[in-house]
Amino acid sequence: MGQRGSVRIESGSWYGYYNTYLWDETQDPPVRIRKQKSVKLGPAEGRGKLTKWDAYAQLAKEIEKARGTSEEPARDGSITLEQFAKTRWLPLREGRLRPGSKSSLDQRLKHIYKQFGSKRLDQLDKVALQNWLNRIAHEYSDGMIKHLKFYLNSILEEAVDQEFLGKNPGKKLEMPRTKRVAKDVLTAEQFKAVLAELKPPYDLIVKIAIACALRPSELLALRWKDLDVEEKTFTIMETIYRGELRPYTKTTEADETDKSLLTVPIPDDLVQDLLEYRGSDSRESIRYKVVTKEPKVVIDMFMGDQNFIFHNLENGNLLGKENILYRVFDPIEKKLKLKLNFQVLRRTAATLAQHKGSVKDVQSLLRHREADTSANVYMQAIPESDRKMVNSVYEELTKKKDA
Repeated sequence: MGQRGSVRIESGSWYGYYNTYLWDETQDPPVRIRKQKSVKLGPAEGRGKLTKWDAYAQLAKEIEKARGTSEEPARDGSITLEQFAKTRWLPLREGRLRPGSKSSLDQRLKHIYKQFGSKRLDQLDKVALQNWLNRIAHEYSDGMIKHLKFYLNSILEEAVDQEFLGKNPGKKLEMPRTKRVAKDVLTAEQFKAVLAELKPPYDLIVKIAIACALRPSELLALRWKDLDVEEKTFTIMETIYRGELRPYTKTTEADETDKSLLTVPIPDDLVQDLLEYRGSDSRESIRYKVVTKEPKVVIDMFMGDQNFIFHNLENGNLLGKENILYRVFDPIEKKLKLKLNFQVLRRTAATLAQHKGSVKDVQSLLRHREADTSANVYMQAIPESDRKMVNSVYEELTKKKDA
């Protein structure tokens, strides 16, 4: 606490007096409140009596003990980064976090805690912070490093605001050059080769992923009721993240008003593929038998309006993205010697679409909120242009070579 306190003799014993400081957070700005504490230190006379120097030494121990047990940390930089982040920084942000997003934040904060969590705030050094970012930039993606840099600065800036620090050592950290991330796209021939390796329903999953540029969190949460056969669209009502369904997407809120971020055009031929996959009887909660071609296996399917389009064949539950990547995509990657994941499929859609429609059309397809200023201000998405674009891309991918 940066104080010596005072001692005096009362009724034959040494007593020590020191101050504690609490902050009344109910006021704006918070008000610092001082409270005096007293503690009996030991006898001032007789056997085992303490000298005045002994009393001050004992008082110093009591002050240090109070610092370690007080619910309100002293505002002098002695609190560790992890303690400050968990008790003083995170509570100010948790109310703004969307359901399910705290786990992502926690995962990123773990990297910071592992390196600097036990460090006192006043021991943190700009050079040490920058060296750490430079080092891990060789291991993690650009997005991860940007998040870690942002959170470090945010935590330390809050420590300055709350008077735990006089200066933020993370304020001017530089963004290091990160490891190169492969940005593979599939050619039409590679796409056909991939489809040739897939069995139902995974061939349809890949077709929809690439034709509609869906994120896996969106695609795997689609239900049959989200398919509008007449309009040839999907309406994204929910997404799946770490096994939890959420009423929003990466770029939307639960009460989203911009319907263009929730509506996805589907190529005409792909709508027909979906109808054939579902079958003729689609009454609510209906279960029926489907016989696959190669090999011939009778499968019990769940095809009611409330059922997921792509589901576990045994119980109708959601399919997991990681399971698809490991069981289905990885073997194809090794066999065909190409990169195959949901990011590659979405990137392929965007790459091919840029030559089939306007920048605004591509933004509409990908359901991004941002594009360059000229596209956002002057260009408007045209539904028929969207339709022409997705049909053109899909036809290019699936057309047969001339004999």
